[in-house]
Amino acid sequence: MRSAILLAFVALYGCATAPGYRSSSVQPPQAFRETSGDPQPATPSPESPHPLSPSPVGRGGTKDEPPVSSDYWDQLSDTTLSRLVGEVLRGNLDVRSARARVSAARSDRIRSVLDLTPSATLAAGYSRQRLSSASFPGSFGAFPDQNVWDAGVNASWDLDVFGGIRHTVQARGALADVAQEDLRDVQVSLTAEVARAYFELRGAQEQLLVAQRNAENQRRTFDLTKQRLDAGRGSAFDTERAQAQLSSTLASIPAREAQVAAAQYRIGTLVGRSPTEVARELEQTAALPQLPEVASIGTPDVVVRYRPDVAAAERFAAAQGALVGAAKASYLPRLTIGASAGYAAPEFNAVGNQGTLRYVVGPVLTWPGLNLGRVKAEVDAAQAREEDARAQYSRVVLAALEDMETSLARYRAARIQVERLQDASAASERAAGLARLRFKEGVTDFLQVLDAERTELEAQDRLAQGRIDAATAYAALYRAVGGR
Repeated sequence: MRSAILLAFVALYGCATAPGYRSSSVQPPQAFRETSGDPQPATPSPESPHPLSPSPVGRGGTKDEPPVSSDYWDQLSDTTLSRLVGEVLRGNLDVRSARARVSAARSDRIRSVLDLTPSATLAAGYSRQRLSSASFPGSFGAFPDQNVWDAGVNASWDLDVFGGIRHTVQARGALADVAQEDLRDVQVSLTAEVARAYFELRGAQEQLLVAQRNAENQRRTFDLTKQRLDAGRGSAFDTERAQAQLSSTLASIPAREAQVAAAQYRIGTLVGRSPTEVARELEQTAALPQLPEVASIGTPDVVVRYRPDVAAAERFAAAQGALVGAAKASYLPRLTIGASAGYAAPEFNAVGNQGTLRYVVGPVLTWPGLNLGRVKAEVDAAQAREEDARAQYSRVVLAALEDMETSLARYRAARIQVERLQDASAASERAAGLARLRFKEGVTDFLQVLDAERTELEAQDRLAQGRIDAATAYAALYRAVGGR
């Protein structure tokens, strides 16, 4: 019989073994296609770990807050942008909320760690009772009422022989790491968002200046046609067409002004200050910063591992794996040492007197032998959640690789587009100047002037929009590489 029981516990111990650690099923390439142009499948050497292998379960969630690099923005040499990035990291309300969640997750882990230590509670109370004579064989009649004053300490210590609590501690540590990575994800996302809003502000200001400059040029052209009409050398048709083009350009200015104001207010909200206050600070017009060329951002395995969403997904999968171990530990017995000591007396003044001392101490062994079906259901559910977390981890890795390649492609294409638009803008500006000069000298008709000025406005506006697109692609690239 004892041999059978022993064999049963050995089998249960095998069932209760914690799951092995598994890395993502996604293999990143050795280099980014958009930077190397030569994508190859990764072939890690046998002695090196898998590039996306998880770090040990339960790092504790006590590491310092991971830094969000400012070098990415400092190289643009825009002091206003650098200041706004710093304000977002300090004052944004979503960042504050994420920091609070990190503190809560760390406190949860500490609470789990304390489950490994003995717990004790102080208790004191009063009761009035009457014992039944049936409780004492051989006794007859009614027992008198009694007052019982009781004070003492109750203690218990779960020895965690089979590691159920330890697995829970590991899971809580991994979840604290998840909260830490979520904080970094919020910081990176909001930094990219404020940079995007700042670029849109400067771009809208440039587009506003383009409209104003073209309106001034078109106003001079309108005045010229009016002077020629008054002198009898022009036509009312040319004057009306000049007036129509000028009015159309002037009509676009209020929309540009609204775009400027909206970007200013958006920045104010992101940095956690009054939007109108920040709008006043950003009224001064400034040009979009010159963007650097990104030749290389590192190897995919390093960049992917650094991304906060990938790191958070990996730590969450690790937490679910640890919870599977905690659930499996329920298959095995639980050994707890309990103790209680104190005083019990019929009168309050007698508490602590000789003869009122009481104590009890001893081990308690419990085993859910008749509830193994429930335990199995809990283990199955935990394993399903772990499998879901592992699948989500691989999905996040794939999405990260897609995001980085796409961001690199868009940034490279946006820089090339700006170069082409600069050539087009310069050529259209020269053509408009020549058309006005030729019309003034009577060499050409007014239709060519209108067409040249319209082309000039469109080219300059497209150049400003192209610069906005390139700058926002730069912000998206920062988000894609996880704030490196």
